Amino acid sequence: MPRIEPTRFVFQPVQLVRPCKIVAYRITEAIRAGDVRIGERLPSEQKLSEQLGVSRPTLREAIKLLVQAGIIQVVAGSAGGLFVISETVPPGLSGLPLPEPQIEDIDSAMEARRLFEPHVARMAALYATPADFERMRGAVELSQQTSASPRRGRVSDAVAQRMTVASTRFNIAVARATQNSVIVQMMEVMMRRMEVVRMLAVRALPDIAMSTQTLANSLKAIESGDPAQIDRATAERIEVLEAAWQLVSGKPPRRRRLSLAEAEEGVADKPVRQKKPARR
Repeated sequence: MPRIEPTRFVFQPVQLVRPCKIVAYRITEAIRAGDVRIGERLPSEQKLSEQLGVSRPTLREAIKLLVQAGIIQVVAGSAGGLFVISETVPPGLSGLPLPEPQIEDIDSAMEARRLFEPHVARMAALYATPADFERMRGAVELSQQTSASPRRGRVSDAVAQRMTVASTRFNIAVARATQNSVIVQMMEVMMRRMEVVRMLAVRALPDIAMSTQTLANSLKAIESGDPAQIDRATAERIEVLEAAWQLVSGKPPRRRRLSLAEAEEGVADKPVRQKKPARR
């Protein structure tokens, strides 16, 4: 047998996850998606362990992590239980571990959004149930309430977080409306990749009502079922975020050509124009 040169491939480290963290991730997924709201009580320890298919000691470890993160509060007594007290989920508890994002990962995530989200929104328009539309409306209402709240000076961390929660919740609701579990999982990963970008970008917007308006426009487009309107509304949402990120980073998002026609028109790698604040 001839001598074969050793591979140059470099294996990436494996990130091991404790079972209790996986349980905590599953609970925070429901909170991030808006299935469980602030003030609501989780099922009893016995029922929750049965629903999740884990032992009660593993569940207790997961609850301990959520309590330490300020997401769950344990209330003693006959009227007590496990109560959700925050929708703010730290990155370490918002899904299975991902490698730390590099700047090129952010470019890749924003480019992937342009490929992925218009098609997901089109599919949602075809298969959404009344419950799906109710979830989308709830996310838009959260964004409207947050952007309309009185404030002075720069956008606070709490406001930026709530705007991010609203946008994430809307995207997950749209993905769920496709009735395709793999699309939901892909959307959840993409939203986690975009979370840091969105938090920084919201603060850079001249008026955060712009974010709310694009969210409302997306909902209206999906309700209309018109593919062209859906594509325009989705592109508008993405462009507002890209423009804000460009202000923060000083670097235009990567915009590679997707067709020969775009190459001939010189569409690729054009800087994103800053959107003017929407009038309300």
